[in-house]
Amino acid sequence: MSNPVHHNPDDADELSLRSLYRRVLGRSRRGSHNFTNLSIYSFGLSGVWTGVGAGILPFKVLEALEVGRIEILGYTLDKNGTLGMLSLLGLIVAAAVQLGSGALSDRDPRLGKRLPYLLVGGIGLAIITILFGFTTSFITVLIAIVAMQMFGNFAQGPANALIIDHVPPRERGEAAGILNLWRLLGAGSVTVVILQFMARYDADDSPEWLWYSIALMVVVLLITVLWTVISVRPSTGLFFPRIRRKSPQLDNATRDVKRSRLKVNITRSYFAFLVALAFAIAAMSSMQIYALFFLQDVVGLENPADGADLLVVIIVVAAGLTVLPAGYLSDRFGRTNLFMFAGISGVTASLLLLFVGSIGPVLAIGVVIGISVGLFMTLTWAVANDLVSRASAARELGYTSIATLAGAAAARFAGIGIDELNNISENLGYKMILISVAIAFALSAAILAKIARDTSFIEPSSNLDSSVAVSASD
Repeated sequence: MSNPVHHNPDDADELSLRSLYRRVLGRSRRGSHNFTNLSIYSFGLSGVWTGVGAGILPFKVLEALEVGRIEILGYTLDKNGTLGMLSLLGLIVAAAVQLGSGALSDRDPRLGKRLPYLLVGGIGLAIITILFGFTTSFITVLIAIVAMQMFGNFAQGPANALIIDHVPPRERGEAAGILNLWRLLGAGSVTVVILQFMARYDADDSPEWLWYSIALMVVVLLITVLWTVISVRPSTGLFFPRIRRKSPQLDNATRDVKRSRLKVNITRSYFAFLVALAFAIAAMSSMQIYALFFLQDVVGLENPADGADLLVVIIVVAAGLTVLPAGYLSDRFGRTNLFMFAGISGVTASLLLLFVGSIGPVLAIGVVIGISVGLFMTLTWAVANDLVSRASAARELGYTSIATLAGAAAARFAGIGIDELNNISENLGYKMILISVAIAFALSAAILAKIARDTSFIEPSSNLDSSVAVSASD
């Protein structure tokens, strides 16, 4: 399962910042797993989520609206309302399924226990993504989105715990950085290609571009999921090691571990972490969701879509260049000061946007936003792995999906307030959301910095968990 922490001075060169990017495709320490093998599945999963959400779903919503009106509780939804409702429903399903599949994978003490969920969920998501291409009505789109969230998060819940299963505590920051690097690369590269394909799409004259898009996502998803499953699988079987007769002592220990997994133990520190994570998600989601309208109404761009695309590219590149150094530095020097720097960067970027009047300053500020996003992405995942127990790692990490749901929902409901305030005074809603984002960044960073200081590199796994893990891997 997890490798012990070594303190060999010969490792100094291997841990140098200069070799950081080279080690993306190398091993962390002798005998430990390649960090890319543990995390490359996220390239395919994030590529599907962002490719569908940003590139294909808007077209499906428009086609569904052509078939007939969409009404919820007597209220007629337009295109933005339909997109928002589908997004929120998907997040609710994601949170529930991640918790359930994660808890199921925790109950198996054998090595490789996460991989069957990743394989089944990945293949199921690929199949549903193909079926999604045939949807035409709102009901069929809704069913497809729910099914995609079910299969995708059936894989994601157990996969969340791969780092804590295989990476020693003092390397988890770097592992989290590499995980988020592949996540960003998948989301950015696949989505850019999908957007180019869908720009040529027409349901009647050029339907093939939809299928090119779906084929790309499915192939990338299957390759990356299979890469992780095959490379991380135990050497004594496809997914599981040989089943040996267990000693009575081990049977008793395993039963004790299973009983402990049934209890919901969320420490005060972890609860505070989830609250802080929700603030960070709300801040980052708000800047993403309303960027296009901000560029149109405040900056005055005639074609805000082009400006939004360029801004997204700048933020993704800046975040991608940040996640690896953030993980490395957090392992070497701790997470506290980095959280404070992430918060200051987010607050500064948000407040500077109050004074912009052209696209140039917005793009420059986008670099600062990307740095803040990259820091928060890596550091929050590293701290989450510091706080959870080994016995219930996937289930407890699944609670982060609830925090994500809370933050994302708050950001989307804030749109109502933006419109109301804009009716009172020109662009007042945008100003208030930027101030709210700055406050959210500050609160998140302050809470997370305190948690990181109080829990620095303490692995919250019990001796009982460790003994079972070692016995299972023999």
